[in-house]
Amino acid sequence: MDIINYELQLSLLLILMLFFSSAHAEQASLSIRKDDLMVKTLTVKQFRQLQSDLTSLTVDNPTDSKVHVYQGILLKTLLTRFFGKDWQQFDALKFSSQDGYQPIIPIANVMAHTGMIAITEKGQQSLSHLPRINGETVNPAPFFLIWENINDAPARTDEWLSWPWQLTDIELTHFAREYPNSAPPATADEKVTQGFLAFRQHCMKCHAINGDGGEMAPELNYPVNVTEYWQPQWLARFIDDPQSVRANSKMIAFYRDVENRAALIETIIAYLKRMKNKKITAAPKAVMETKGSSSD
Repeated sequence: MDIINYELQLSLLLILMLFFSSAHAEQASLSIRKDDLMVKTLTVKQFRQLQSDLTSLTVDNPTDSKVHVYQGILLKTLLTRFFGKDWQQFDALKFSSQDGYQPIIPIANVMAHTGMIAITEKGQQSLSHLPRINGETVNPAPFFLIWENINDAPARTDEWLSWPWQLTDIELTHFAREYPNSAPPATADEKVTQGFLAFRQHCMKCHAINGDGGEMAPELNYPVNVTEYWQPQWLARFIDDPQSVRANSKMIAFYRDVENRAALIETIIAYLKRMKNKKITAAPKAVMETKGSSSD
């Protein structure tokens, strides 16, 4: 009898855990902003209630190399619902995830391809877990940005298209507003300027310069520039293949299919070197907030 009671209690506990987990997921929210001004906040439940906008999209997910049929709302449909056609006048869309990942995608690229904010998969109540490095997995729910890349072959090689999961925010913005502290001096040479554009495209989703950029990975200029403590040849190798320098590094290798890859890495390092003479005088906002929230 004790064994039976234990099994019943365990079953009830599992049912309750699943119930509360599902309820919590339904209350997770997605904020939609314009230049940092809140326009709308949608819970998963409210998102589902936009019945006329819900649709399906079949994609080849680059994370697990499998074909998935996702269900959600097309990105352009969602933007038009809340902004009309005005969203097309902005420079970019900034996406924020729970882990601090913060990619920015030019509006031109959004318009050229078919993206979707997915919340479920066909025949499922939620989203499938996806593999990560070191055998780990991640649940991309509650909101996952995906791109149609089966019929749209260029979407497979468009380096601006990110697939951020666990989304919390979508924001219409302008590049000048996003990166006021990271542009190189006006006197910088062409190589440095090219490096800035490459860094902005490939690296700022995770890294920041003087507080401009993502929060998932280290700030690279304040208070000490990365080229002041990394030798150039090792920095180039780390960008090229992080795990060849640091075991179990979570940083991914620089995009393998980029044209002139080695030369592009050189321009990024030239940009980083130039920025060591353009440091802010106060800690970036993200650094200050992190210190302020520390429990140590």
